[in-house]
Amino acid sequence: MTKKDRLFHQKTKKNDLILLIILLLICAVSGAGYYFTHRTPALRAEVSIDGEIVQVLDLSRDQEVTIQGARYGTNHLVVKNGEIWCSDASCPDKVCVHQGKQSMDGDSITCLPNLMFVWIIGEE
Repeated sequence: MTKKDRLFHQKTKKNDLILLIILLLICAVSGAGYYFTHRTPALRAEVSIDGEIVQVLDLSRDQEVTIQGARYGTNHLVVKNGEIWCSDASCPDKVCVHQGKQSMDGDSITCLPNLMFVWIIGEE
C-alpha cells in the first residue's frame, strides 16, 4: 500500500467517524424534542405486581394505598395534586422511594425486589 493510499484510508475513517457522530447527534436531538413536546399530564396510574395489573389509581383524587408485592414486601403509594410517588417501601435499597414524584404520561415507578411497576398514563 502506498503512502497516498494510507493517507486516503485514514482520512476516510476520520470522515466516517465525523458523519456517524453528526447522525447520532441529530437523532438524539430530534428524539429528545419529540419526547418533551409530546408529554401530557397524567390521568391515571396502573399498578402491576409481577406483570399483573392489581390496581388503577385516578391521579385527580388524593389517596394513599399500600401495595402487597410479589415477594411479601410492601410499597406505600401516595397520590396528591395529580402526582404519584412511593413514600415507603420494605425493599432494602429504596430505589422506588428515591424516584420521586411522577406526573407525566410515560413516567414510571419501579420496585424490582417487590416486582411492583407503576405506569403513568396520560390518555384515556
